[in-house]
Amino acid sequence: MIHPIPIEALDDRIGIVGTTGSGKTYNAGSAIERLLGSGARAIIPDPLGVWWGLRLMADGKTPSPYNVVIFGGPHGDLPINEHVGALIGETVAGMAESAIIDLSEIGSKAAERRFMLAFLTALYKHASGEPVHIVFDEADMWAPQRLMDKEGAAAKLLGQMETIVRRGRIKGFIPWLITQRPAVLSKDVLSQVEGLISFKLTSSQDRDAIGAWVEGQADRLEWKKIRAELPTLQRGTGVIWMPGRDILKTAPFPLKKTFDSSRTPKRGETKQTAKLVQLDITSLKQRLSQVEDDAKANDPTTLRVEIAQLKKQLSKTATVDPVEIDRVRKEGFMDGAKQERAKVTNAMLEGIKTADSAIAMLKQTVTDIADSSDVIIVPSHLRPSNNLPAPPMAQVQNCERVGTNGTLKKAERLILTALAQYPAGRSKRQVAILTGYAHKGGSFNNAIGAMRSKGYLIGNKEQLEITHDGLGELGDFNPLPTGYELQQHWLGQLKRAERLSLEVIIAAYPNQLSKEDVALQTGYEPKGGSFNNALSKLRTLELISGSRELTANDELFG
Repeated sequence: MIHPIPIEALDDRIGIVGTTGSGKTYNAGSAIERLLGSGARAIIPDPLGVWWGLRLMADGKTPSPYNVVIFGGPHGDLPINEHVGALIGETVAGMAESAIIDLSEIGSKAAERRFMLAFLTALYKHASGEPVHIVFDEADMWAPQRLMDKEGAAAKLLGQMETIVRRGRIKGFIPWLITQRPAVLSKDVLSQVEGLISFKLTSSQDRDAIGAWVEGQADRLEWKKIRAELPTLQRGTGVIWMPGRDILKTAPFPLKKTFDSSRTPKRGETKQTAKLVQLDITSLKQRLSQVEDDAKANDPTTLRVEIAQLKKQLSKTATVDPVEIDRVRKEGFMDGAKQERAKVTNAMLEGIKTADSAIAMLKQTVTDIADSSDVIIVPSHLRPSNNLPAPPMAQVQNCERVGTNGTLKKAERLILTALAQYPAGRSKRQVAILTGYAHKGGSFNNAIGAMRSKGYLIGNKEQLEITHDGLGELGDFNPLPTGYELQQHWLGQLKRAERLSLEVIIAAYPNQLSKEDVALQTGYEPKGGSFNNALSKLRTLELISGSRELTANDELFG
């Protein structure tokens, strides 16, 4: 039997819908076989654990010719758990092989969502740009129409799904969406498919859910006829709409060449099982190990543990070990600080330790000037040399940084955390972006004023720096997101029009985009109220700049 979809049409974004047992996953598998046979690559997140049959021929014994690695599940080549989503995403992005990510043994639905969010975020970030099909079985799990958790991982996962389906083409992604309940799949996601294949659908809600999409491609009378036929379609027969390919037909699909691992046994029948021959994935294991080592080396949690251990040692003695301080600095604690500047800082520390009167004078100077000006002048007799400038107060540190952790308000803690991450200081506008506040907002400005009065930060709107007292009051802290993670943080806080506009502008960075181009890519009218209000909000937050020509703020890119 000839496959009803031309091979070139399989490179479109496709939605595949149908009730349980109608053949949607099975026939999606037959299409994937064609792609794999042509040398294409596919990534299949599999929450049901039914795709592993691609590794065997239909007899359940003979290995198939397809080079597909299975992560997780009872047939996996490598095990996974809910905590390795980012690691697997980065690994899969750099693989030449196709991959199935079997989530059937991860555990709870919440754990699956956490894994998928980390997986898709890393996959998108590290994608090579080469074409790759990504098949989302049970797509409504990752992109539901109704969100119960509007602020947590589910909302962020929906945003990542929208990014991949809407704009994934620039990363090489060709997404397919499979669901038995189109009524509960996000309309914003489903609307992006270029072709739709419907197998048997009995629920009127599910048929109505695809009706709006279909009516845009077929006349109303034709759709009325097709809608009435959907509940009676035989297993393996589907209605195919591909308007860009001028295809609208009802046709049967051919049998798969590979093992039907998704088949549900009939009453009294024993479920057919098969055993896979493990792939030789030595090189892949080595790559996975390397990615894991790199992740650990750059893991802020690991670094914070090491810093905490150092602080504990420092709390037991008044002696600062310059060798230990230098070692931590080299590993990232003083990222960006120069070695000679660190030596000057340590020299200043030694001078301050032996001069209690100098400390008192310096604190009084900070307090007096903070009340009258935004400029700090360090007395010349406290400088280590007449030929060297005094280092910023943020770098005069490393005695005890054990804060109370309970007296700071939320805005104050976020601001001090941002400044602690950037010892050289940041402008008021940059701090606002890092902390998620509007830089002209009352809460933000009140927090800065209060901390300046307490001596926790110094400087003016062009350059704010955390002080030694500020570091002590802050104590242990979790670093705020930067770069790509900061972008995702902001995208998760914005309304739809704002989020879509910012995504487009970020994708174009460092180039500018005209207002009309942004409107075109987001599907809004350039003069529409929602669109212009969204741009106005992004300017107010200083996430973008420009009026006719728009560009993303540099701070979003770390």
